[in-house]
Amino acid sequence: MRRTEWELEYAAGKLAEAATAKRQYHDERFAWWKAKRKETIAKIRAEGIEIDEKIVIGFHDNPKTRDWDGAARVTVRDDLRADLHECQSKLSWHTERRVEYHGWEQALSANPDVPLRLNIDDWLFFFGK
Repeated sequence: MRRTEWELEYAAGKLAEAATAKRQYHDERFAWWKAKRKETIAKIRAEGIEIDEKIVIGFHDNPKTRDWDGAARVTVRDDLRADLHECQSKLSWHTERRVEYHGWEQALSANPDVPLRLNIDDWLFFFGK
């Protein structure tokens, strides 16, 4: 029998404890990323907005050089935009994991004495680092 086909038996209660630990880990990471997102947004508001203004506006009487509609472009610094995107991606990912492990906590806690057979992927899901 190949090791990928091995099955290990665990009590559902033990798996519920592991699911709780995993959910708590994702709760902590969620809180960290939420604080990081708040910090990033504050930084964007304080220093991340850039205004690119055309220098020729107002210096010439030629109507072709007076493009007031396209005279200024406001953007958020790319590094801060990337930081905000990373925060939001991590918040989404940890939210999904929190919900998933919370569901397993509930299901496995309802029948703590039931023996369940786990393959390596199952074991990694509950106990992997």
